[in-house]
Amino acid sequence: MTVADSNDISTDISSTYKLMPEEGVVKVSKEITFHNDNSDTKYWRGYYSNYNYYLPEAAMNIQVYDDERAMTFSIATEGYHVFYFNKKVWYEESYTFYVTYELEANKNTASFSMNEYGDNIEVTLEVPADFDTHLSRDDYKVEEKLYSSIYKFEKGQEWSTACVVNSVRSSPRLTLTDTAHLDERDVDVTVKYWEGEEEWAQDTMQTAIEGLELLEEKWGVPYPASYNITITQANITETGGYGGYNEGRNGIWLLYTSNHGILIHELAHYWTRACNFDQLWMDEGYADLYTYLVLDEMEPEEAASRRDRFLNKYNDLKDEYDYPLADWSTPESISGSTEERVDFGYKKAFSLTYTLYDTTDINTLQDMNREFVNSGTDIDNSDYLNIANSNIDKDITFIENYIYN
Repeated sequence: MTVADSNDISTDISSTYKLMPEEGVVKVSKEITFHNDNSDTKYWRGYYSNYNYYLPEAAMNIQVYDDERAMTFSIATEGYHVFYFNKKVWYEESYTFYVTYELEANKNTASFSMNEYGDNIEVTLEVPADFDTHLSRDDYKVEEKLYSSIYKFEKGQEWSTACVVNSVRSSPRLTLTDTAHLDERDVDVTVKYWEGEEEWAQDTMQTAIEGLELLEEKWGVPYPASYNITITQANITETGGYGGYNEGRNGIWLLYTSNHGILIHELAHYWTRACNFDQLWMDEGYADLYTYLVLDEMEPEEAASRRDRFLNKYNDLKDEYDYPLADWSTPESISGSTEERVDFGYKKAFSLTYTLYDTTDINTLQDMNREFVNSGTDIDNSDYLNIANSNIDKDITFIENYIYN
């Protein structure tokens, strides 16, 4: 028989992740030692014959074996893998086996999560020395070798959340060009990308052209810039830790792992800058509002999910970080110590603009947008409130509360 779950079983796990860009994979290997200290299995009353473990959905070429031969495994309906031992593990016995699999990577980029489950875990990550690597955790030691960098998480560290790895080898970029046919002019769009990222480039181009057309429609203002657009695939250092960065005439630097929402947000900044906003909350709040409106046409489910995530995050962070939007500013680059406070500002600004949209309608917002663009002067908080009050015949004291409270 197989005894059910018990607190008297434990595992020692040693995991190694090795990025091999020329093969287009991250090779993962795990040594798992299962210990049976469950006294209910004393005196041959029971044993363990399998072990449940979650592997990434994207795992390829999975192999499981012990020191003597291959092991069988299956996937449960709940999504975890069941590894079947080649022997019965009785009380006070241990059993060591190995799991290997691969995760897809590109020639010059890799983005993946290190997910670990167990009681006593050590993790090693090896990447080529010419890759710029960022981890979502900072509790590791790093050893620089001649041809690689070794990141080590020692045994006993907490693994309740995954560690996201973003690794890039900056190389000469290739170029893709196309044209967005907008209301008052054609806008050439250039996407610069690393070799091996052709699919990313095509997807970025398609999203940019469709997004520009919809942004014009939703803002009620034609594309306001006098120049064409360049979108450059970038690493975390180049974007300052942000998902993207709009440098106006110099184009958009887009993190290679960023989703469609971030690209549309950066494109929306061509309109926010034309609106003469001098407050950060206006610039970012409106960019996120129009990201939602455009995504609602392109990917309605993602738009709704993004909206709900933003509003929920605002409420979750409010007690700890709340401050008036009039006082909001952002650093040049984000670090672990500033990330949540910065994020709260974005979410509060979106909450304001989305509430405004929900309270009024798109036509009213477009009337306000045209006033912003045609104002000929910087729009401060007082100017904004005056324009809002002159266009909206409903109670909008909530705007002032967001700004000053």
